Amino acid sequence: MRLALPLLVAACGSSAPKPTPAPAETKAKMASFTLNGYTLTSAEYWPYVGEADIDYPAAVLWGFYPEKGAVPEGETDPNPDSARPEAVACAEKAFSALHDWLATDPPVLKKIVAAHTADGTMVPRFYLWTNDYGRAAQPFPPGMREARLWWWARKQPEPPKPPGYWKWESVLTQSGECVIPHQPQIDTYLAEMAAKLP
Repeated sequence: MRLALPLLVAACGSSAPKPTPAPAETKAKMASFTLNGYTLTSAEYWPYVGEADIDYPAAVLWGFYPEKGAVPEGETDPNPDSARPEAVACAEKAFSALHDWLATDPPVLKKIVAAHTADGTMVPRFYLWTNDYGRAAQPFPPGMREARLWWWARKQPEPPKPPGYWKWESVLTQSGECVIPHQPQIDTYLAEMAAKLP
């Protein structure tokens, strides 16, 4: 009987429930949002292959999560391909950074947008742009685009379409590095635009 009790205790102890690990944080999916008066409308992916420049607009992929054959919201043609997972991951990084930046309600951006909204030449709308050089030659003969914030204006007005968009442009390099817009470029670009205001 003396041996039975320790064995019973050991058996009971081994069946005790183990603590469940906390679930990993899930990243918020990319989607349109409005924050401090600015709206992220959608996204575009520019995949580069080999040494040739992209066939624009035929090879551009539209939407936050482009899928081959699917027609993204706001478009009329299906995407010619799906975005690579590495490019989507880079876009998600850029998306998060853009959200955080707009949450600060940048005063220089607000000043520029207010001045140009009044004359109809600018709107507070953003577009997420990801350049995917993962399958491109290195070096890439046409030259690689930069990660940056900039204003894209239509060459000709196309009402009711907006006159342009703020582009939040990122780059996925051949080595897999994701480069997103950085503060020095953002500050310099906005300062130059603000200096041109009347």
